[in-house]
Amino acid sequence: MTKNQLSLSKTTVKSYPHDDPASSHPQSGNLVPSILIPLQDQTLLLPRTTIAEVIPFIAPDPLQDAPQWLYGTLRWREQLLLLISFEALQRKPAPPLSKQTRIVVFNSVTRLSKRKFYALIIQGIPQLILARADNLSAFPKPPNSPLLHCCAEINQCPVVIPNLGYLEEMLQRCVTG
Repeated sequence: MTKNQLSLSKTTVKSYPHDDPASSHPQSGNLVPSILIPLQDQTLLLPRTTIAEVIPFIAPDPLQDAPQWLYGTLRWREQLLLLISFEALQRKPAPPLSKQTRIVVFNSVTRLSKRKFYALIIQGIPQLILARADNLSAFPKPPNSPLLHCCAEINQCPVVIPNLGYLEEMLQRCVTG
């Protein structure tokens, strides 16, 4: 297997090392360089452009009177980030911290957000994947939560596509009151 490939469910999928338009790899509207984000009992699928960095777990500074899903704040590249638990946002038990616990730093996707970045606790190492029409299928029934854009399968593995716009609105409301 070359370094531009990964194995997922015994299926080999090419992934590109970066989203540089000058890359020698062709990209078109039906190919989306993506990333699989492991949580405790589900996997998020997101475009790679939404991710700024994956870092080791850093204990956050707690926020007083914050909701259960908002773990607190942490410093990253001289910025103060809000750290959240996607599981707790869905009213599920927050996963215990382990050697596999990491933090993924997201780029804000909404222009109205006052914060350019925020962070999410994850359970493992994200994997790069190339989403294509022939390996990605969405379920026809919409999810019961505004946090979820849709449920899908990629290479026959179940994934959840989160609604980052809604998540950022929740963060904004939480911080501004």
